[in-house]
Amino acid sequence: MSTVQSAIQALLASASIPAHEIDKRPPKPVIAISRDHGALGRQIANALAQRLDVPVYDREILDKIAERLNTDPQTLKMLDECVARARDMWMVRLFTGVDLSEDAYRNHLVNVIFSLARNGGIILGRGANVVLSTSCALRVRVIASPEVCTRRVVARYNVSESEAREQIEAINHNRGRFVWEMFHRRNSDSTTFDLVINTDRFEAADDLVDMVQSAYNGIVSARESASVG
Repeated sequence: MSTVQSAIQALLASASIPAHEIDKRPPKPVIAISRDHGALGRQIANALAQRLDVPVYDREILDKIAERLNTDPQTLKMLDECVARARDMWMVRLFTGVDLSEDAYRNHLVNVIFSLARNGGIILGRGANVVLSTSCALRVRVIASPEVCTRRVVARYNVSESEAREQIEAINHNRGRFVWEMFHRRNSDSTTFDLVINTDRFEAADDLVDMVQSAYNGIVSARESASVG
């Protein structure tokens, strides 16, 4: 078992998730998508959700954690966007009594991701590819060149090229920093994914759905064959 898998097992133990739940195949597909801003990741997620009849989880993850912590989702959004602020959350605990430490957030994040994955769905970001590394989920990384991402962001948000580049850099930095601070893994590490898609030569997310669905079926078949063998 790798160091990362050992760490995830420890987190699961602290989150009180039964070991048999990790390997159990959910009733519907589970796909974790990590994406560069402007790489069509969200569009692919939405197209997959429609094809597979499953929900897309993004901000909903924060809502679930907020429910467990009995706190405001907007407060958690601060942690979600910049984990470094977690070190200042002791002030919130001082006045509210709610534990918003980085460890507490991480434990609830792992628990929520597994709870959502039990019923199937498309999970966007937040290190779900690391959390679900021992499950039958398909872990997808969606990338594109800076030039293509910039062109798409300019068209979608009606901003200048310089503004688009700044937006892309900031969002990708925050996403990468979040995964590093939570799980000490890099989004650029392809070994934490089962499938990496460069969308430079694609413009329609629907064109990629068959590829991702086929990869998911392959993951499930391989795990079932291994369990029989």
